[in-house]
Amino acid sequence: MPEQHHPIDKSAMRRLALEARRSIPPEQRAIWSSAICARLRQLLATEKPAALLTYQALSEEVDTTPLFHNSDVQLYTPVTHRHDHMEWRHTHAGSSRQKGIFGVNEVSDGPLWGSACGKTILACPLVGFDRRGNRLGMGKGCFDYWLAEHRSAISMVIGLAFSSQEVAQIPAERHDAPLDYVITELEIIACPAD
Repeated sequence: MPEQHHPIDKSAMRRLALEARRSIPPEQRAIWSSAICARLRQLLATEKPAALLTYQALSEEVDTTPLFHNSDVQLYTPVTHRHDHMEWRHTHAGSSRQKGIFGVNEVSDGPLWGSACGKTILACPLVGFDRRGNRLGMGKGCFDYWLAEHRSAISMVIGLAFSSQEVAQIPAERHDAPLDYVITELEIIACPAD
């Protein structure tokens, strides 16, 4: 995909998408997060991965807590060491955690994920998305940089977001990793492969 620079467009889109996410009342966010996790579980039941790489939600992101209870797959969450270096540790509801560099409670011990873990799906948080599978994150590139190195070991990349975070079209840059699916409280969106 040709590299394009749209910093103003992406910044404005990110700001609007964050405002849309912030405007969701906490009670509604909890209900919709549960619906999104239920849809993700449906997809996982069909795809039957051995491992799911997911995240501990920040306060306004889709809450992934329901995934950490009675999961049929091995769950791994990120541990971020630097802007461009993440690794994934096995996690469960009782895992010990400590504050990471972005203020997120990260798993402090447990086995690391590796391609030997078997079929793996990545479910990542979104700030914004479009139906072509382009995504807006927080702008640090953590998921994109990590995925660029490990894409061959990941069978599917799924974005989790609320429907109000959808934008018409996000400009894609060379380093952006496209999504295979987006799951919202309303639907599972299959993104076209280019």
